Amino acid sequence: MSCKIDALIDEAVPSLDEGSSVQQGAELMAERNLASVVVTRGGQVVGLFTERDLLRRVVAAGRDTRSVPIGDVCNRNLVGISHDSTCRAAVEKMQANLCRRLLVYRCERFVGIVHLTDVAHAMAKTARKTDLLVNVFGAVTLAVVIGVIALLLFQLPAMFQLAASVRGG
Repeated sequence: MSCKIDALIDEAVPSLDEGSSVQQGAELMAERNLASVVVTRGGQVVGLFTERDLLRRVVAAGRDTRSVPIGDVCNRNLVGISHDSTCRAAVEKMQANLCRRLLVYRCERFVGIVHLTDVAHAMAKTARKTDLLVNVFGAVTLAVVIGVIALLLFQLPAMFQLAASVRGG
């Protein structure tokens, strides 16, 4: 059983037009307890605005959140992945691109976002299930081996009698 991205997609990702202010983005993120907002132009995804963008590109730079368009400070180096990819492929893609979020697409259509922590939790859960299966198989094997040894020990006196009668005859 493999961990798949399909099950982890956060499809309820709000979006804002690139002309919206950073203030609107920050308010939306705070209101919905989000770490990022998708930035669009004409309904198409053009960027991703994250808490890190807010801190580094706006607050630390001393820019006014009400006048700066979110499109000016969002990350436009978007990294995407197909909805039917494995969790391992997602982690490898995140590592290669030094990112923590991937935009997920189904047939060229944006369907949501996956985050590194969600992928890590899903992979750990899959590993626990695999470990449980291995432990059950190991326990059954051990029980069979112990049963065979017990059966042989139970038959040991009869084998000695048979050996004695063959040697004596």
